[in-house]
Amino acid sequence: MAWVRSELDSIGIPPLKRFGQNFLIDKRVRERLIDLAELTVDDTVLEVGPGLGFLTEALINRAGRVIAIEKDRALAAYLKAKFSHQKNLTVVEGDALTAQIPDGSKVVSSPPYNISSKLILLIMNSRFRLAALLMQEEFVRRLTAPSGSREYGRISVMLQSKAAAEFVMKVPREAFYPKPRVDSALVTIRPTSDKFQVKNQELFVDMVRSLFTQRRRILTGVLARYLKARYPIRCNTIIQHVTLLDKRIYELNPRELMTLSNQIADATTESERD
Repeated sequence: MAWVRSELDSIGIPPLKRFGQNFLIDKRVRERLIDLAELTVDDTVLEVGPGLGFLTEALINRAGRVIAIEKDRALAAYLKAKFSHQKNLTVVEGDALTAQIPDGSKVVSSPPYNISSKLILLIMNSRFRLAALLMQEEFVRRLTAPSGSREYGRISVMLQSKAAAEFVMKVPREAFYPKPRVDSALVTIRPTSDKFQVKNQELFVDMVRSLFTQRRRILTGVLARYLKARYPIRCNTIIQHVTLLDKRIYELNPRELMTLSNQIADATTESERD
């Protein structure tokens, strides 16, 4: 902890709450995160929010190439100076949520809590190879939640429709400086090899978002209202082509929701031909 305070003092900045800055200081947690990433010299790694470079230092010793994206201007300048001799590290000052994740890369990070949902969606829309992340425990439980559980929601569906997430271990708040008010957890995310795909991604995203605003209601009524709002003229025709499961929204697993979306996509295509 002392080294973090010393480094921040030397830069002349305190941890900034607006950037969600809580710096990882536990070496054991860092090493566990690195191990989960299964790094080799052939890997390109994206790190989001490197802060003072505690994790970065370990990444550049294990991976072939590391891209560290830091939004805080002072910290980005600090990292560039600190690691100026490291040829396999690129420090980028900017917003990671607008970045392009390199195809086949690994995302290994302890990102700010306040960008968690958007970061996961960014990763899911990329051709990533693996993600090993340290995030808020409550959020990780949502990512890994099974259908029918209290934690299961829209973000669970969006991730599990494309990848498999595993809750690895809980990390106490004492692993950070300054100490956050909540505990964290390690999670790994791997793209699935399932060939079953969503036919219309925009429709799927919109449908899931709409349905989960009423997650405890029965599918039939919620879906009818959704279709009426989105397809006011063709809604009755479309609903005849879908399988209406007698379940509440939060009881529908990702495959069932993907199937429902595909049935709607097929029905709209058919009605357009007619």
